[in-house]
Amino acid sequence: MSKPAKPAAPAAPAEGAAPPKSKKMLFIIIGIVVLAIAGGAGWYFTKGHAPEGEHAEEVKAEPVHEPKYVMLGENFTVNLLHEDGDQYLQAGITLKILDPSLEEKIKARMPEIKSKLLFLLSNKYPSELQTAAGKQKLVSDIIAETDYVLGLGPAPVHTPPVADAHATAPAADAHAAPPAADAHAAPAASGHAAPAVDPHAAPPASAVAASGVAAPLPHKTTGIVDVLFTAFIIQ
Repeated sequence: MSKPAKPAAPAAPAEGAAPPKSKKMLFIIIGIVVLAIAGGAGWYFTKGHAPEGEHAEEVKAEPVHEPKYVMLGENFTVNLLHEDGDQYLQAGITLKILDPSLEEKIKARMPEIKSKLLFLLSNKYPSELQTAAGKQKLVSDIIAETDYVLGLGPAPVHTPPVADAHATAPAADAHAAPPAADAHAAPAASGHAAPAVDPHAAPPASAVAASGVAAPLPHKTTGIVDVLFTAFIIQ
């Protein structure tokens, strides 16, 4: 009786071929790398440009408040400085602000603001307030006074009031003797040159008001930004 045949031995793997487990692990690693690259690309396209979308709200400028107007009660009535006769001014004054929180502060200090403005108005000549430049100077003075009361500006510098030269200048006396020469005055041909005048320097406020030419008001974004007259009558 013949013996059963022995099963054939498995063929030995070829030299240099990778074992099957190593191939499987290689495919797994490649898959992980591909998934990581795809995930990174997806994040870049969805989140990388966020400042143009959802994060853009964080870099928006602060909202600009609408201007508010605060009336200073009834019209101011004051006697003006004497010029051609007794004259008085009736003026309705409204303050323009951009910061809404200032409204309550103005109302809380209304008595002091009114007192300062009464003194300011009563220290004006009628002719000083009849030109556009004079009214603009008055606006600047009111802003300075109110900002100071509210603690938003320095103490205002008061310039002497400017009267109408034609209203106050005395008539020339034809028989009057010419004024005597000042012995201490420097001669005309002096060796010392007169100080140079800066052509770009702004003229003093009193000169601007007397000239009748309205000067532009400085642009303000804090405190009192403008003054509006709801009434302005000189009688």
